[in-house]
Amino acid sequence: MKRALAIAAALLVAAALWAAPRPAHAPGVATRDFEAYWAAGRTALERASPYQRGALWARERTVPGVSPERDELLPFVSPPMILPVFASLARLPYAWARVVWLSLLALACALGAWAAFRLAGFRGGDAAVAGILAVTFSPLTATLALGQVSGIAFAGLALALVALRARSGFDALALACSAVQPNLAIAALAGARRATLAPFAVAAALVAAATAASLFAFGGGIGAYAVTLLRHGASETGDVIQFSLSSMAAPLIPAAGPALAVLLLAASAALAAAFARRSAPERSVAFACALLPFAMPFFHDQDLIAVLIPAAFALAAWQRKGAITGALGALFVAVDWLDLAQQPASRYEDVLLAAAAACAVAALHPTRRALWLALPVAIAGMLAPLAAAHPVPIWPFSLPPHFHVPANLGAAATWAREQRAAGLLRTQPLAILLRSLALLGCALLALSLWSAPEERAPLRARATPRSRTPGPARAGSPADPG
Repeated sequence: MKRALAIAAALLVAAALWAAPRPAHAPGVATRDFEAYWAAGRTALERASPYQRGALWARERTVPGVSPERDELLPFVSPPMILPVFASLARLPYAWARVVWLSLLALACALGAWAAFRLAGFRGGDAAVAGILAVTFSPLTATLALGQVSGIAFAGLALALVALRARSGFDALALACSAVQPNLAIAALAGARRATLAPFAVAAALVAAATAASLFAFGGGIGAYAVTLLRHGASETGDVIQFSLSSMAAPLIPAAGPALAVLLLAASAALAAAFARRSAPERSVAFACALLPFAMPFFHDQDLIAVLIPAAFALAAWQRKGAITGALGALFVAVDWLDLAQQPASRYEDVLLAAAAACAVAALHPTRRALWLALPVAIAGMLAPLAAAHPVPIWPFSLPPHFHVPANLGAAATWAREQRAAGLLRTQPLAILLRSLALLGCALLALSLWSAPEERAPLRARATPRSRTPGPARAGSPADPG
């Protein structure tokens, strides 16, 4: 039964690829978010600020697929520390730079997925099933499709946890790499312990050194980045592409928006701290990753790639004892809910991939309880026609043909005007429902980890050779009660 379900999952992935429309996406820039990275690299090479609208747009409009007849600026909001990487890529033509970047990103995502499932204890044939699940995990595929730097941050976070457990010395570098996406890297703080202070301190020093070197080489200032980040986050409040709970709730309760964001952040931090007091560092970070869309005021679909870490722990618990809560949570996050409305032509592909994920999870624990795993697939199938009837616009294709904004507007203000003109700031109940299903999955994963946390063991004990006296079980091992 287990092998049959795994084969069914693989066949469903193949069917999803066959069902994908040709072309699956609207014409435009290939690997859209890399457009801003490449243009930022070009801007930095010319000693101009990539956080300024004029300098960035002058380079973006030269990217193949960008319409120079209208304003369709995609702001650059990554931290200065990664600018040397993008500057190196920007020395190549866009098409070649895109191939190099996608190759690096694919490798990072593969390493991150491997690290997440290794932490949870997957080995052998079960690791192959976990690999099928990773392929069907929509935040991961969205990261690759967009060329998003969140894949690098996810890999850094997951590999740091493996290194912290093994005390390999690679932990500080991996933690520093996760900082290229600050709204994901913040989850690492849940793993801070007295025994891990040194790697965290070295990681902070590496980030500071990389930032200083970038600013020295390319100019600019950390203040410009901080201002850009704050203004850009405000410009996307209530945007349909936002998955943060505070941003989703902003159109419904506008007066309480900022207060709600602070309250959610404080509540999430308190929960993460309480969990950390009774669990190992790696499980604490996994729990914090599940809380990220509730805590962060700025969170996109591809940022949910970090939730693959708690999903791996939850699936290990499902495999050992049939703990259905976390398994369902993993599936709810795996489904590309918003894509059902953004790209109705791809709805069959999305539903087939959801079914493949359900089969892969069921293969880990093929019992009658696995029938519950059909629930997310059934919901996706029922919502697909409704979503197709109420499509969500996609930037920049829904912009007016000759859209322009005043020349004196900054990058964040321009982006806000673009989002409004594209129809992405309109309150759409169906879009809120679709995104809420992904957040439901995060909540179920957090509940799964909270209900059965591992007893914390000293990191030093994890790295010592096996002694005659039995020690505490390693997180994610068959003996782990979590």
